[in-house]
Amino acid sequence: MKIKAAVLRELNKPLTVEELELDDPKSNEVLVKIEAFGVCHSDYHVVTGLAKQELPVVLGHEGAGTVIEVGEKVTNVEVGQNVLLNWFPYCKQCPQCFAGNTNHCKTYMEMLGKGKMLDGTTRLTDSNGRPVLQLSGLACWSTHVVVPDIICTKMPKGTPPEIAALIGCAVTTGVGAVLNQATVHEGSSVVVYGAGGVGLSIIMGCVLAGAEKIIAIDRSTAKEAIAISMGATDFLLSSEDTVENVKELTDGLGADYAFDAVGNTDIAQMLLPSLRERGLALLVGVPPTDSRIQIDATDVFRQEKRLSGTIYGSVDTEVDFEKFAQMYLDGKLPINKLISKHYKLEEINKACKEMLDGSIARGVVTF
Repeated sequence: MKIKAAVLRELNKPLTVEELELDDPKSNEVLVKIEAFGVCHSDYHVVTGLAKQELPVVLGHEGAGTVIEVGEKVTNVEVGQNVLLNWFPYCKQCPQCFAGNTNHCKTYMEMLGKGKMLDGTTRLTDSNGRPVLQLSGLACWSTHVVVPDIICTKMPKGTPPEIAALIGCAVTTGVGAVLNQATVHEGSSVVVYGAGGVGLSIIMGCVLAGAEKIIAIDRSTAKEAIAISMGATDFLLSSEDTVENVKELTDGLGADYAFDAVGNTDIAQMLLPSLRERGLALLVGVPPTDSRIQIDATDVFRQEKRLSGTIYGSVDTEVDFEKFAQMYLDGKLPINKLISKHYKLEEINKACKEMLDGSIARGVVTF
C-alpha cells in the first residue's frame, strides 16, 4: 500500500515527506494506522548523527494508532484495537527478563539498532524500489507502519492516541525514572535539569511521589509557565551559577535527588554538586555515544552521594504502559499538559525546529 512518511536521507538535512510503498504484514506482524506521534529529541539525535543509524530511514519511536490488519500467528492484538507502539519490547525468556530487568532484554536489540524487522528486512521501499529502514523497527513518523506484534501494547478504553503516544517514550522515561529507579520519597527535594517532555514527566512523577520542593531548570524562559503548571515549585534559568542557586533554594544543602533529562555532559557534571549528603543523581536523557564526565571522587566518598542511570524509566512496559494510561484516565497524571502544539505530518521540520529552540514542551503530530 502507498503511505506517506518523513524520511531522513542525509545527516543534518531536513526530512522529506515522501510517498513510500509499505508491504503487507508477514507472520507475527501487524499493520497499524498511526493516529498520533510525538516529536522527541532521541529521533533528532539520528538527524545529527549522535545516534548511529544507516540511512535512508523513517524516524519515529513514540507513536500510537489502530490495528487494521494482522498477519498469521498474531494472537495478542486484533483488528480495530488501539495500541501503543513499544520501541523496547522484551522476550520474557532470557536471564535478564527472568531477573525482572526487562528493560535490559537483548533479544530485540539487533532489530532496534539496525532499523529492520526480525527477519532482517524492511517493509518500506521508495519510488525507485530502494529499501527504506524503520527506526527502532517502528518508523512511526508516517501514516501507517508494519511492525512485529510484540511491539503492540493494548491501551485502556478511552485513552486518546496522543496520550498513548507520549506514554510510549517521554512519560514512561520520566515518570518511570522517578518511581522505579529513584523511588523519590515523600517530602523530599528534587532538581530537574531540562523541562522538555522527559523533564516535565519527571516533574509529574515527583508530584505523584509527594516531593515537597521541585526545582525545574531550563535554558528557555518559555518553559517556566509549563513547568510550574506541571507541579514545579521553583524555576531557574540555566546559568553558570545554577548549582549555587539550587543550594540557595534548598537551605544551602542541595537536593535529595537530581535528574538530567537532557543527556548533556555539562549538565551531568552538575548533578552531584547539586546534591546534599546521600543524595541520588540520575542520568535520564540519552547522552551522546561514548561521552565522558568527570566527578569529584572525594565529594562522592565523603558525602555518600550516588550516580546512576536509567533507561526507559527502568519499567516493565507490559505492566507500566497500562498503569500510566490508567493514571491519566484517573486524573493522577496530567499528560495532556505536556502537549504544547499539534502539527501535520508535512510540518515535521517545523516541529523539529520548535522542539530544538525550546519554545514547546512536546509537539505531537496527529492525523
